[in-house]
Amino acid sequence: MDMKDAIIARRSVRSYTGQPLGEQFIDDLAEFISGIIPLHDNIPVDVMLYDQDDFHREFARSSIYRATDFVVIRSAMSVRGYLQNAGFIGEQIALWLTHRGVSSCWAGMAKQKSQPSRGELPYVISLEFGRGDNAPFRRQTEEVPRRKLHEFLLGPISRPDFLPVLEAGRLAPSAVNMQPVRFLTVEDSIYIGRKKPPVRYKYLDDIQQIDVGVAMANMFVSCDGRCSFVRQSSPPELPQGILYEYTMRLDTDVNQ
Repeated sequence: MDMKDAIIARRSVRSYTGQPLGEQFIDDLAEFISGIIPLHDNIPVDVMLYDQDDFHREFARSSIYRATDFVVIRSAMSVRGYLQNAGFIGEQIALWLTHRGVSSCWAGMAKQKSQPSRGELPYVISLEFGRGDNAPFRRQTEEVPRRKLHEFLLGPISRPDFLPVLEAGRLAPSAVNMQPVRFLTVEDSIYIGRKKPPVRYKYLDDIQQIDVGVAMANMFVSCDGRCSFVRQSSPPELPQGILYEYTMRLDTDVNQ
């Protein structure tokens, strides 16, 4: 399985065997993390690895699913896009774990018990991982509980080679599976938007910005990183209730 296969194969797993992954695996993961390409390279980020004991010591309302290890993402919050950046980084880690046969789940309910210490970046989000307990990876897109692609689209697809990229975005996980990301394609650009959460779910606004970064990471991996993401000052007008997030452009034809 490669990273592209992992886009389909990955599922959110909430039950683990508790079997240790071993020091070599954690070292390999740390090496992968050190080489991750962020969405925004101007935003200070710390990606830290915790074992189960250390994570539960520092975080409240954390996992009860016996995950053996955790990725904790901390970030400066003063720069626009820090939430999307955290999702972009975390989902690349989740896909790497999947391609190595390890299960994971975003731990959106974890809360740090105390304020960050002096010089420590604020906590944003974490990812739990370990050996899944009776949680086989998916083999085909039909197994993924997502809306159909046309429900994510805000118009016709302008280029046929956009299809696998859009499909990768569709398959991305999201908080409580609300699937807020939307796509508009015009000529050589994919405009990425986000459906505003209902008023009763206003608290999901921040986490859905992370969801946008998660979807963009899937899209990034699907085209082998041969793309760029920018925020335009004057993007196309999107339908009411859809917030503009980013514009994606492919460097080359992804089918070449």
